[in-house]
Amino acid sequence: MSMRETALGLWERTKRNHGLEHATIALLLGRHSQGRPLAGYSVPFGFVVLGNLDAGDVEDAAREALRRMQGGEGDLAVSPFCGTNIVVGAGLATMAAVAGHRLAGGGLSGLSRAFSCTVLAITASRPLGRLVQQQFTTSPDVADVTIDGVTGVDLGRLSAHWVATRFQ
Repeated sequence: MSMRETALGLWERTKRNHGLEHATIALLLGRHSQGRPLAGYSVPFGFVVLGNLDAGDVEDAAREALRRMQGGEGDLAVSPFCGTNIVVGAGLATMAAVAGHRLAGGGLSGLSRAFSCTVLAITASRPLGRLVQQQFTTSPDVADVTIDGVTGVDLGRLSAHWVATRFQ
């Protein structure tokens, strides 16, 4: 790891890779509209794309995503399918259910209040999840990122593709 990479920090590198992962998957979803399930996971040194895809398709999408983000399309870093949204939604729904039940004094009225509060929390979780992504879990700042390569591994019906990144 270079001095610049150490100074940048592992969390910031992960956030940038997470944004690039989202952009890559968004492009793949647009190209492969057959409804293939895709998933990703980011770490400081790159990200994994899981799905029944060709390594060349993943590499093309990752390089295009990087080019587009470096060209100003930072909105590609935030995804409505991100696990952050699920965590935010689950957390809000849990807190709302517990608070609603307790504030109503328990019983059937507590269940009714918990349900109502949970619906409101789930509704609020979508914009809040997006905000959490923008502020804490992704970054569109990929100006100094390069893609070192993509390595695919066949796992039966599923393929995993490691996209190695480097920070200049």
